[in-house]
Amino acid sequence: MVLLIGATGFLGPAILKEVLGKNYTVSCLVRVSSDRTGLLNIARSAGKKLTFSTGTLRSGDSIIASLKKARIIIYMVDLEYTNLVEIFLETIIRTQVKRVIFIGSTTVLTPLDSMIKNQKINSENLIKKSGLDYTILRPSMIYGCPDDANFSRMIKFIKKRGFFITFGSGNNLIQPVYIEDVARATAEVLEDKKTYRKIYNLTGKEPLKYSKMIEIVRAKMGKQFKLIKFPIGFSKLLISLYGKVIKNPALTPGQIERMRIDKAYSYNKAAADFNYSPLDFKDGIEKLIKELETLN
Repeated sequence: MVLLIGATGFLGPAILKEVLGKNYTVSCLVRVSSDRTGLLNIARSAGKKLTFSTGTLRSGDSIIASLKKARIIIYMVDLEYTNLVEIFLETIIRTQVKRVIFIGSTTVLTPLDSMIKNQKINSENLIKKSGLDYTILRPSMIYGCPDDANFSRMIKFIKKRGFFITFGSGNNLIQPVYIEDVARATAEVLEDKKTYRKIYNLTGKEPLKYSKMIEIVRAKMGKQFKLIKFPIGFSKLLISLYGKVIKNPALTPGQIERMRIDKAYSYNKAAADFNYSPLDFKDGIEKLIKELETLN
């Protein structure tokens, strides 16, 4: 049995679909209050049975029974939460389970120092020392479902407002990955011993300048919209002032600063070990736009 932890997040349904497609028996560890409707719908569409168990990663005792029933675990909770990783690792050594796939992030590769980056690195280090037959998959910016916080949000904003705001020159490289590519990669490595105790970057087909990606979005939407550009330094000042009067602002100066750096990473190791071949951004964004149109 494959146990999914964090399946109610936006990546969970896509991974569930791929794992069920491989004819695995699947169970999801969820909180008592979690909405299971979307996951059940995916299982019904696939003609598969899906079971659930309840527990919280804040308590090892509440999840150990679920862990003991599993043969493979897919851990999708953000590795930013090192305390939860510690509890999980302390608990799993009380079982016979050795195979765990962790969904990490290319955030650990960025040159800028941050608390989130350091927490994710600390989590990876704990995993590497755990003695598990782990695989860590590091997706870049994930897009491709209505709930993603990246291009779906951008497209919805443009449709509603008729403009979009960018920060900096737009010459920074990014390499977003389509959600189905991440899900397929996860399913591919489930029992591939070649991938044990290894870390892989999962990115889009090729890096593109952010400004070029905006052009692709405009072309695929078939909609002209105004692009408002703000310099990085001026933007950081405004956001800093805004943060002093607004509680929990949507943007921080640190996030603005990260918009000037390149986020392009090689996936050659994944391509060599399990034939990872990601979608081109033009094709991915077209699929996303069509999906969003069907929901309107």
